[in-house]
Amino acid sequence: MLLAGTVQVQAQTTPAPQDNPDAPERTADNEDRIVCKRFQKIGSLVASYKTCKTVREWRRERDNIRTNRGGGACGGTAETGMCGGS
Repeated sequence: MLLAGTVQVQAQTTPAPQDNPDAPERTADNEDRIVCKRFQKIGSLVASYKTCKTVREWRRERDNIRTNRGGGACGGTAETGMCGGS
C-alpha cells in the first residue's frame, strides 16, 4: 500500500509535457529536423539503403532536381515528347 502511494505521488509531481504549438522543435517545417528515407538499390529486388538529411537538405535537393529537369541531351522536349525536335 505504501508503494502504491509513493508511485502516485511521483506521478503527481512529474510535470506533464506541454503541448505548445509555437515551440520551434515541434513545428512541422523545422529546417534542422533529421529525416531518414529508405531507397531501393538499383538492380536489386532486396537490397536497399537509408539516407538521412535535414529537412532543408531534402528540400534543396528536390528544388535542384526540379530546376535541372530538362537540361540533358534532349532537354526541353517536354512539349513534343521527342528527342530531336520533330
